[in-house]
Amino acid sequence: TEEGPLATIDTTTHTYHLVETKEQRTALLGKLMNAKEVCFDTETTGLDALDAMMVGMSFAIQKGEAFYVPVPPTLEGAMPIVTEFKSLFEHRGIKLIGQNIKYDIKVLKKYKVRVHSNLFDTMLAHYLLEPDQRHNMDVLAENYLNYSPVSIEKLIGKKGKNQLNMADLDPAMVSDYACEDADVTFQLKEVFEPMLKERGELILFDKVEIPLVNVLASMEEEGITVDVDFLGEMSGELG
Repeated sequence: TEEGPLATIDTTTHTYHLVETKEQRTALLGKLMNAKEVCFDTETTGLDALDAMMVGMSFAIQKGEAFYVPVPPTLEGAMPIVTEFKSLFEHRGIKLIGQNIKYDIKVLKKYKVRVHSNLFDTMLAHYLLEPDQRHNMDVLAENYLNYSPVSIEKLIGKKGKNQLNMADLDPAMVSDYACEDADVTFQLKEVFEPMLKERGELILFDKVEIPLVNVLASMEEEGITVDVDFLGEMSGELG
């Protein structure tokens, strides 16, 4: 960790783009498809991937620049826009980078997108590097990038009945926050990959942890069958 005050979005040079038209999305997709690695993040209406609806996607392919693509917060409204990027998510030749990417995989499945397995998950990488520390993006950014990201509460307020939903906000308000997520995650990958190599953990990461991401996402999506009556009886007996 570097010494000195933490940098923020207000003190750091960056170029964040709000991508709203079909022409802008086509140009962005062309740029992304020519990259070897693409960092992405989904903005959604909630934390439960099986219930949450997407409100936008952000992308980054280099430090300090990112793109935010808003979508309508309904399956029918978002599907055509998400489908435009299906070729990117299913292109095995492009490594996809994300923070807790399993969440995004489950969200995208609702939009008929099957994310491939050429992945880099910064949360998983940090888990291998420092299993006993916290792994959320804000903490990682502070510890490894000397950077303090915009708080979600700054956008939607604190938890409680008056907290807003991401779908309630204008895309222009969400754009910088979403772009920053992709930008920061891209930078964390640049830090963690050499550390994994240096510690001899990259093979474990690539051959064991990453292949399990899609497996676990599918298992969580499928769920399990529960015999409610039997468990009720057992609960009574144990009680």
